[in-house]
Amino acid sequence: MLIILTILLKKRTMRKNSKAKLVVSFLFVAGLFVLAYFLLKPYVDTLFESEKTNLEGKKIQYRLAYNVRGDKTQIIHLNKGNALFEYYHEGPGSFYVDLKTNDGRLIKVLADSKGDYESKTELEVPSTDAYLLTVKTTGVWGLDFK
Repeated sequence: MLIILTILLKKRTMRKNSKAKLVVSFLFVAGLFVLAYFLLKPYVDTLFESEKTNLEGKKIQYRLAYNVRGDKTQIIHLNKGNALFEYYHEGPGSFYVDLKTNDGRLIKVLADSKGDYESKTELEVPSTDAYLLTVKTTGVWGLDFK
């Protein structure tokens, strides 16, 4: 009889410990989700930045900037409407920048110069879509588009 009572008490304490472990595990996982939310929220917000509108109700272009050395080809997403590209180049070599549609049609050559160079170009983006931005140089350059 004493053995049966001991076994029953052990099972009961094991059940209580299992429930406590389950609750602690659940709280730990919930805490991880809350922590991940607060850590990743700024990155998720920037993904949807283009959907924000200015005071006039127009969509704002994605804001992205590069500071790089050498060539770079990048797919960028632009909204239909005005886009402003600001860029600079430092170095004695050539600096060439163009923007093409995703099927390869040239929209505009943004820069084609040698040596140190700084300029801005505003253009009308024909449709909301992905575009191909190509930079060819050996120098240090920066690009910002809004």
